[in-house]
Amino acid sequence: MSRKRIYLDYAATTPLDPRVEKVMQAFMRKQFGNPSSIHAEGAAAKKALDAARTSVARSLEAHSEEIVFTSGGTEANNLAIFGVIEAFTRFNLESGKRLNLVKKGVHIVTTNIEHASVLEPLRELEKQGVSVTYVPVEPSGIVKPEKIMAAIRPNTVLVSVMYANNEIGTVQPIRKIGQEIRKLREVKSQKLKVNGPNEKGYPLFHSDACQAPLYLNCLVNALGVDVMTLDAHKMYGPKGIGALYVRRGTPIAPQIVGGGQERGLRSTTENVPAIVGFAKALEIAVLERKQESIRLEKLRDSLHSHILKNVRMSGGNEILINGSMEKEERLPNNLNISLPGVDTEFLTLQLDVKGVAVSTKSSCLKDEHESYVIRALGSDKTRSSSSLRFTLGRKTTKQEVESAAQILSDLLSAE
Repeated sequence: MSRKRIYLDYAATTPLDPRVEKVMQAFMRKQFGNPSSIHAEGAAAKKALDAARTSVARSLEAHSEEIVFTSGGTEANNLAIFGVIEAFTRFNLESGKRLNLVKKGVHIVTTNIEHASVLEPLRELEKQGVSVTYVPVEPSGIVKPEKIMAAIRPNTVLVSVMYANNEIGTVQPIRKIGQEIRKLREVKSQKLKVNGPNEKGYPLFHSDACQAPLYLNCLVNALGVDVMTLDAHKMYGPKGIGALYVRRGTPIAPQIVGGGQERGLRSTTENVPAIVGFAKALEIAVLERKQESIRLEKLRDSLHSHILKNVRMSGGNEILINGSMEKEERLPNNLNISLPGVDTEFLTLQLDVKGVAVSTKSSCLKDEHESYVIRALGSDKTRSSSSLRFTLGRKTTKQEVESAAQILSDLLSAE
């Protein structure tokens, strides 16, 4: 009889919730219309699309027209970053102010532990002459708001700080950063009499919140974000669907053009089944957030205790925790450790054979031999190349946590 697998990689992706699948089924089979069509089938699809958009907006305390559906978190992050910079550029060109990105010095502020779907667009913009400041996080994995604010220049167009890190689970002080940016813009507006996006309303504030909705408050006004990224498959929704919150009046240029769907910001026929699933997944996340966070934090701490108690490292090495373990500074389902001297990629494969699914770093970094996130904590290569990430979820049980810790102990003892 085959052993039941223990899945502890929920930060990489989550299984589709049966309640989500149920609401999607009708739109995959019977109600298949194109929302842009004016006949009955199209009208039914449009009604479902509008209802889903309203539901997502309600979950975020936003306006429905501020929700733009995308193919996932990566596209939403790309739209946020490229879209904001392109909109700024277009305004300057149209107003007769020849904008040379090198001479003008368009500037962006971010952190050094952002997801690849933020860092790679920024690197592309750097090739075009945009200046980017990568503010280092503290050894705890948390960025100080004052360091973000100190990095802002008069020509800063965008600040992008992720809400919760996908590798080490650290929660950034988004609310505080948002408050400080709003204060800065208010002062700027009082000093400047000329209206226009190159003079007032900048810097804009973006946050990649893909890892956040299951455990953290994502109310956009409370957070102070202008643009925010979400991804359904990180919260028991379908893959291939994400959303970008874009605050009213925020200048942003489309990166996919065509039929003008999604208020012209993302042209293509809307994926109605996935969008309906996205809305349901977010609705469930909000309803179950508090209770599930309490449950998973206990299980996570139990896993940590079992590992410390049972796992013995060779050579006198210690098991190291990556990122703050303070309650308000870490997602309740995340445990990231380093096992110095251990080949954790091989260990991950060994665990997989034993029926335990974990990861060493972000699933988006297949060709990297170490975690740049853990390296950013001030760690040496030994620590950043020996990390192991456990992320728990709705199906995780106490027995699974204990079994996983014991299997890990047995594998390391056998070496």
